[in-house]
Amino acid sequence: MAADITLRAGTASPARRFAAFGLSWRILGLVIAAVMTAELLLFLPSIARFRQAYLEQLIESGTLAALALDATPDNMVTEEVKRSLLNHARVDAVVLVEPNKPRRALLNIPPRPDMPTFNLKESGALGLIWDALGALARDGAYYTRIGGESMRLPRAMVWIVVDELPMRLAMYDYSVRVLVLSIIIALFTAALLYLALRWLVIRPLQHLSADMVAFRRDPEEVRTDRVRADRNDEIGVVDREFHNLQRELRASLRQKSRLAEVGAASNKINHDLRNILSTARLLSDRLARSDDERTRNLAPTIMKTIDRATRLASEAIEYVRDRPTPRLETFDLADLVDEVGVTLQEQGEDADPNLLRNWVNGLEGERKVRADRDLLYRVFVNLGRNAFDAGASTVTIRAKNGGAYLLVDVADNGPGVPRHVTEQLFKPFTTGGRAGGAGLGLAIARDLVRCHGGEIAMTGTGPEGTTFRFTLPSSLDRPLPARS
Repeated sequence: MAADITLRAGTASPARRFAAFGLSWRILGLVIAAVMTAELLLFLPSIARFRQAYLEQLIESGTLAALALDATPDNMVTEEVKRSLLNHARVDAVVLVEPNKPRRALLNIPPRPDMPTFNLKESGALGLIWDALGALARDGAYYTRIGGESMRLPRAMVWIVVDELPMRLAMYDYSVRVLVLSIIIALFTAALLYLALRWLVIRPLQHLSADMVAFRRDPEEVRTDRVRADRNDEIGVVDREFHNLQRELRASLRQKSRLAEVGAASNKINHDLRNILSTARLLSDRLARSDDERTRNLAPTIMKTIDRATRLASEAIEYVRDRPTPRLETFDLADLVDEVGVTLQEQGEDADPNLLRNWVNGLEGERKVRADRDLLYRVFVNLGRNAFDAGASTVTIRAKNGGAYLLVDVADNGPGVPRHVTEQLFKPFTTGGRAGGAGLGLAIARDLVRCHGGEIAMTGTGPEGTTFRFTLPSSLDRPLPARS
């Protein structure tokens, strides 16, 4: 039993043994097999034609031997002459049947009823192939009766009796010549195709696979030792696209590494930074109560700077954290929108009492949703604060049903988003040239919407304003998408 297990474990299937070879050798083997198969398909009608031509030559020579009887007065020859004629004709018997003339026959071996008979006039292509294969499969002497027409006597029917052995030997010799020629053609064709494929396909694929392996082992290391081929075919397109993919992934990995480093550093210094800012705010409050008027005038500016620093640090911390898991509850979306409006208006008054911030709740009546209230609060705050900071004076919130999703629009009357910013609007640290912002508001809003199973996009922008739309599944009772 142990020996049997060892034997089976060490024996690989033919498919696995074939797959163990490289692509070049497999292509070479397949080409040779294909050429040999084509040669075999050509060999079958060729060997059938060879047999037919051989027998037709025997019929012609047998016809000449039978016509020799016409030179005698009584159509009779001696036994010695008969054997000489049949030997020169390479047949053992010949019978010439011609209309309106007596039958002429030379018989060394008379035909027998049990003798196999083949009529070349009545055999089709498949029949000739089958008869040729049958002749190749036989062994030893085998007498057959063959019938056919002679080119010298088109109206006559000629029957001959021959031994297949000489013909079989000639067919063997012909087959060997065809086999040798087929092998030469197959090897020559395979070699040419192998060299062409290796130059055009195999070597570029080997270089590409080596790049893939090296990239998998160390994605961030840049290698410029290989000159990329300037090809316009599919291999060239794949090579260029993989090179572009490498460049983009390396840039993304470098950015994510920097973000990870920023997140790790921010988490470490966040506590100390908040303590420092809290202390600075307390000192600013004391400066605001100073007897010196000039000092009191500087206090609001200092406080605004401290608040801005606190906000930037908080946004950075929120972005580098993992995407939160929503805690679902049913609530009225209109109440949440009103609450966000109050918060943003108070923030505007704190920043500049003369700054107008008009927050319009366009939701008609009660709008029940099932979501994480705190996360949606942050979505509306980020979108609204971005709009007001960009120069909008009015932000309008609307919602409508969109089948399986609830469509929520946040529209403002600001100056619009610059064209060069629209393509990377939701990428982190994209500020659009606006001073004082970290460029994380929209990135955070997108993550919070996606963790609900929705999506956010800018549906329109221009001098008349900008509209952002995010979606929420109408029913969040089903499992939320997995965190990525």
